[in-house]
Amino acid sequence: MNPGLYRPCYFTLSTVTVMDFYRGLLMSLGEIPASRKITMFHQIQHSIISLYNDQRITPVIMLDEVHMLSNSILEDLRLLFSFNMDSENPFILILSGQPPLRNKLQLAVNAPLKQRISIKYNMQGLRKEELTEYLSSRLKAAGVTHGIFTPTAIDAIYSASRGIPRLVNNLATASLMYACASKMAEINEETVYQGQKDFEI
Repeated sequence: MNPGLYRPCYFTLSTVTVMDFYRGLLMSLGEIPASRKITMFHQIQHSIISLYNDQRITPVIMLDEVHMLSNSILEDLRLLFSFNMDSENPFILILSGQPPLRNKLQLAVNAPLKQRISIKYNMQGLRKEELTEYLSSRLKAAGVTHGIFTPTAIDAIYSASRGIPRLVNNLATASLMYACASKMAEINEETVYQGQKDFEI
């Protein structure tokens, strides 16, 4: 993103308290957190307004692992990112999480937050025809320019991972490690199977 137009603020969430969340968000905005919650609340809003109105920079706040947040923090999110009675949005808020996040947002207590989410996107796994190019691009990033995975190996990886990128990466890495230990020049279906066995341990 153009740094003259956007300020990315990435914050990985886990089982934090509301106070921890406020402190982490303030630090990602480049602010020094105060000691009281209400003061931090106003600090966050002021920082966002200042970036947007004074510097013409839109804060892009990316919160990861949101499915692990408590309902109290989700409620604070709704309050925290409400500006002028929801008449303006001087920020972009991206909530990222695993499938349980959908269930959490279905709860009545989180309905006001869910109503404010304008775009919802559910990531699917890679299609089978995309997997060859995906593996090739990852290998090229590591400096490998020739094909290592045979078509049967790619079929095996897709079958075991359903195209989910994280599982694809783990299976490919396990297969590469097994092939290296076995001094193999390429990875076939059997190599993936053996690598998967090691990975599952």
